[in-house]
Amino acid sequence: MRTRRRLRGGAAVNTDVIDNAPALPNQNRKMYKLTPKCQCPDPATGKACGADVVKGTVFCEQHQDCPMAPRNGCEKPYRPELYNKDPAIYKSHNCYSYAMSVIDKRNIASCRKNGNSNCRQFFHQPGALHGERFALNAAERRKCDVVEKLIMKDVPEVTKSSFYQKCPINKYKIALVSDDGEDYHFYKQDADGYWSHKDGSNKVKRYDAMKQPIFNPQTASRDYRWQGSDLNYESFCGFYCVPGDREIPLGQGGASRRQKKMAGGSWTDRPSKGTRRRASRRSAMRRLTRRH
Repeated sequence: MRTRRRLRGGAAVNTDVIDNAPALPNQNRKMYKLTPKCQCPDPATGKACGADVVKGTVFCEQHQDCPMAPRNGCEKPYRPELYNKDPAIYKSHNCYSYAMSVIDKRNIASCRKNGNSNCRQFFHQPGALHGERFALNAAERRKCDVVEKLIMKDVPEVTKSSFYQKCPINKYKIALVSDDGEDYHFYKQDADGYWSHKDGSNKVKRYDAMKQPIFNPQTASRDYRWQGSDLNYESFCGFYCVPGDREIPLGQGGASRRQKKMAGGSWTDRPSKGTRRRASRRSAMRRLTRRH
């Protein structure tokens, strides 16, 4: 049964978010000096206070009354089962799809035809709807200003916002972050005020890199290196209001003929650089063996 811990400020933390999150390896926690930090933002700068949290909350002792980001009633209820119940859905939809509340029948059909494998090639990519299908295949383009321009080209009604600015009627709030030169990632505000996201072909979740509920994606933990990934989304690009009263069409990305592997799209489920290098060496050795 779902239980809730009540914060003094009125916001409630779902304990199942914390209790059902995978445990942090103690060795990696010590290596990266990981301790959950207060997610309450400074109203002027948006930055977190940086103090340790009170156990069972996402705030420090001083900020237990931290106000939530305002909502207007257009936010979607948190329903992870819409994506997580079917491998053909969660394997073919990425963070961009989820942030825009898109479930694309084309992606599902293509993924099933592929036997639910190698479905990342069907991911939606910013810019793909208007002829820039491979815009983010170039690593140097995976950064805030480029991705922001591409999503606004896809969905012209998107407007910039801030954590404490309420979106206009019929719009809800998303957030964009970037690991410059590596990847981008999106978050979406849910009806209860907390935030959820979908990293690559993984399932939808509600916790950050430290396995804490996401009260504010700008101040939540976004460093995944302790997990063996090479991704650390250090750049916070901004908050945006997107249409919530209609279906948003998105374009599929994919690999160009020259570049067989598609880049971008929140691949926090991809192996680390070290793992990829070792796999590449093994592949090279197999080729040499076949030649001789």
